[in-house]
Amino acid sequence: MKTSPASLLFDFSDLWRPGDPLPAGATLKAIAERCGRAWEIPDLDRRVTIVYNPRLRTTLGRAMLEDNRVELNVRLLRAYPDELPGTLIHELAHLAVRMRYGNARPHGREFKALMRSVNMPADATHHLDTAGVKLQRRRYVYLHRCGDCGMMFIARKPRRDCYCKACGPEMSWNILRAPATAAGRRKLKEIMDSLR
Repeated sequence: MKTSPASLLFDFSDLWRPGDPLPAGATLKAIAERCGRAWEIPDLDRRVTIVYNPRLRTTLGRAMLEDNRVELNVRLLRAYPDELPGTLIHELAHLAVRMRYGNARPHGREFKALMRSVNMPADATHHLDTAGVKLQRRRYVYLHRCGDCGMMFIARKPRRDCYCKACGPEMSWNILRAPATAAGRRKLKEIMDSLR
């Protein structure tokens, strides 16, 4: 089978392999630099920011067009590291389309042409099993204690918008956090009992 120059250009095995830990900023920028050369945007690596976003849940990555920023899903990419190069290139292509053509359709012909130029599919979705990947955000409960009189209560979010009726609006809360689990709630109640 004959190998095209573009496929040779986008062999990233000298930079990162799926068995390695997820690459850091310098490696991600090196991939962006190679894409920029292929897409005739030589300063692409300097114009974009690439970060891992632990809040992403089911998408592998996203391009923030206004900020020239690519966000990658650290949890899914740890579970499916083979998806990293394709995801990063896909999101970089969105930014490159914006830089070269202005407002264009997200997966329109300009985007598809850039992806073809680097021998990558222009698919917009994945079909990965995310059930086994821990995607839920950790939830917490909060113990509030008045810094003046010691009055206490537990809430599902920090309540800085209210004040102790006995001490008035000048008071401040001391807030402790615990996981929103039975064990976490038990721990906060033990703390409350010890402070009474």
